[in-house]
Amino acid sequence: MELTFVNGFDLYKAIIVGAKRIIQDRNELNKINVFPVPDGDTGSNMAFLMQTIINEAKPDESVSLTMESIANASLSGSRGNSGLIFSEFLYGVHEHFKGKLTASIQDFKNAFKHAAQKAYQAILNPVEGTILTVFRKVSEVDLSYSSIKDFFGSVLHIAKKAVVETATELPVLKSSGVVDAGAKGFSDFLEGMHHYFATGEFDFSEPIEVESTVEDIHVDSCEERYCTEALITNMKKTSEELKMIFAQHGSSLIISNRSDKTRIHIHTNHPDEFFYTLSQHCDILEQKVDDMVRQLDAVRKPHPPIAIVTDSIADLPQSLIDHYQIHQMPLGLLVDGAPYLDKVTISANTFYKLLKSADSFSSSQPSQKQIERHLDFLLDHYEHVIFITVSSQMSGTYNALVQYAKDHPRVSVFDSKLNSGAEGLVVLQAAKLVEENKSVTEIVNELNEFAKKTKIYVSVKTLKYMVKQGRVSKLVGFAAKLMNLKPVVGIDENGKGEITRKAMSLRGNIRQIVKLIKQGTISQYAIVHSQADTRAADLTKKIKAITGMDPLYTMSISPIVAMNAGLGAVAVAVTYEKEGMI
Repeated sequence: MELTFVNGFDLYKAIIVGAKRIIQDRNELNKINVFPVPDGDTGSNMAFLMQTIINEAKPDESVSLTMESIANASLSGSRGNSGLIFSEFLYGVHEHFKGKLTASIQDFKNAFKHAAQKAYQAILNPVEGTILTVFRKVSEVDLSYSSIKDFFGSVLHIAKKAVVETATELPVLKSSGVVDAGAKGFSDFLEGMHHYFATGEFDFSEPIEVESTVEDIHVDSCEERYCTEALITNMKKTSEELKMIFAQHGSSLIISNRSDKTRIHIHTNHPDEFFYTLSQHCDILEQKVDDMVRQLDAVRKPHPPIAIVTDSIADLPQSLIDHYQIHQMPLGLLVDGAPYLDKVTISANTFYKLLKSADSFSSSQPSQKQIERHLDFLLDHYEHVIFITVSSQMSGTYNALVQYAKDHPRVSVFDSKLNSGAEGLVVLQAAKLVEENKSVTEIVNELNEFAKKTKIYVSVKTLKYMVKQGRVSKLVGFAAKLMNLKPVVGIDENGKGEITRKAMSLRGNIRQIVKLIKQGTISQYAIVHSQADTRAADLTKKIKAITGMDPLYTMSISPIVAMNAGLGAVAVAVTYEKEGMI
């Protein structure tokens, strides 16, 4: 006899099969992703959501408890525009199933209707011709069915028809000749659920039907650069009040609210300002920011076969990062317990304000999830990835990436044994070698020699920040304070911080840096600093008098580097023509 009621175990199995169907179709969904921005990650985001459900959700005999577990997992795993909207739909189903041991056909009808309304309400400006439209059309099914299988068969038919219609409902989809990627993902999900109810098979291995070609898609701009998300708690405002607060911060604003946690999604050019404002209304648990311009470069624009990636400690101007299509992964920064993403959700200026009053601050390497998500995306679009890291003696980033690379032979990890502007020079050199069509082996070999010739000399006003972060021993810090030393800090050949020269004044340690510059022929240099424009200009003038060259660039250091160097620090990163210079 065919099912007319579903218990929690059957509902769980059907949803897991639906999840597997989306994961199976991930690459195709990425290819047809052009709305709201053509960043080519809708499939990856929806697959991440589904994999989180598979990993975290627990079945129960009760549909209420099963759906509660799935809804909680969906909030944890929601990423991107479609992922967050889908999560809200699943939460709407959960709300309607509360207290139910089993679910009937009528329960599913009512749950889908409530879930569709929930998804629309979460979005500041709902757009038709998207996954939302498919939610709505599926929820409007109003026929009688004799079994759960027949109900889902009809729902799937409606969804597939609605997906095809998105190609004519939304102008950007029509001009690109594709259907909406999020809508297609939801149809995949329903296809998996129907497959389980029709066959009882806890798997999905049917061939994928490709519904559109994508070779002629030409979308090459993003109004806002960063896809920004936050997981928050202890909200002091309602969802509607938050919508009003952030309406002018960007576009694609979605607020998915739960009883204890809320996830917010927005596209913005200023994620640091968004998070600064958000922190005044809640506690921030997690942050995620994707550079959609860089994703667009990877997906739609011609690019070399090798991707150059680095961490946020490498100080390079955005203009050079954009010119060479360099990908940068932010490290974590914790200030008085609040998490930030270096250079992305906290800017140098914001950090300097916090640095004066913060009781505690620390840095952290990228998580394995962050590494997987970032590099999995790049491996879909490049033949090989070279990740250049800050010195392995200063951060666990190198080791974390080596662990990932063990299972991904197309990823090479290079320990620069440097940081800040010096690491930036190594990254820039790697990008230039890629532009010259050098092979991975050639690039790595040349970087080994280049890094040995590259140094950084830092003039700090105080060692207290370096002592606090363990970059310099407490004994050395105490002695320096006692003797009023103003040391020049550098990095030794193994990548460890060291005191390279000693002086009794800031003028004296600048003179020591000038002496170091004179000891060899410089091929290029860069100036970096922490709120020390005047000192940076003075150092530039002195080095130019020696070399006859302007700096390759001058910029403010990353918040994490500033955390160690402190306010007022200035540094020169140099590449000598010969190896072996101090």
